[in-house]
Amino acid sequence: MSRYENEPVWVLHRRPWRESSLLLELFTKHHGRLGVVAKGARGARSSWRGLGEPFLPLRAGWLKRGEMGTLTALEPEGEQRRLPGRALWCGLYANELLIRLIGRESPCPTLFLDYGNLLDQLAAGQTQAVCLRRFEMALLNELGVVPDLSHEALSGDAVVPEGRYDLEPESGVLPVAESRRVSVSGAALLMLAGLVEPQPEQAADMRMVARRLIDHQLDGQVLKTRELFGGQRSPN
Repeated sequence: MSRYENEPVWVLHRRPWRESSLLLELFTKHHGRLGVVAKGARGARSSWRGLGEPFLPLRAGWLKRGEMGTLTALEPEGEQRRLPGRALWCGLYANELLIRLIGRESPCPTLFLDYGNLLDQLAAGQTQAVCLRRFEMALLNELGVVPDLSHEALSGDAVVPEGRYDLEPESGVLPVAESRRVSVSGAALLMLAGLVEPQPEQAADMRMVARRLIDHQLDGQVLKTRELFGGQRSPN
């Protein structure tokens, strides 16, 4: 049995368990994604009541034996991030991406900070599409699956902002003449590569590239947050 204490965490998902407990999916700073049982957390007298909520920065302790941990301590470390309207959906979407794509107990402290920054930006009312693209690319880079977006895969030529390109998730950027798919601008690729500041007019192309890379990693899994939004216009 291993004991962990005073660890910064966020709650990604929660669901009731038995009469008064919760099953929590945590994103921890130093131990990655973790499932824990919070015994009695829904009880009227529990000091943890109301703390097992998404978007609230927490400090936690737990005991680990086998796959699931048992929560031993939980306290707030700041105010809950208030995400109004579609910002809430963006936060839930980010949570689902972490649950689907980050393996259990895979430490990713930099991505942990990126996630906190995303919530701060959404709460501050920053442009949702830009915030999500930054986080998606941070997540994909953490997984090590982002091809070189600044050079053509076959020739090695630099991507130019005015050019039109296709992106194959495994092989990289291809000139549009060599692909039958809908093309994206070189400017969008350079923005996602972090070489150029994002611009609103490139939002659709950046979304297309990020979605293609994420869908490749999901390998057929369907995101519930996308289904929730249905046909409405959304930043993802």
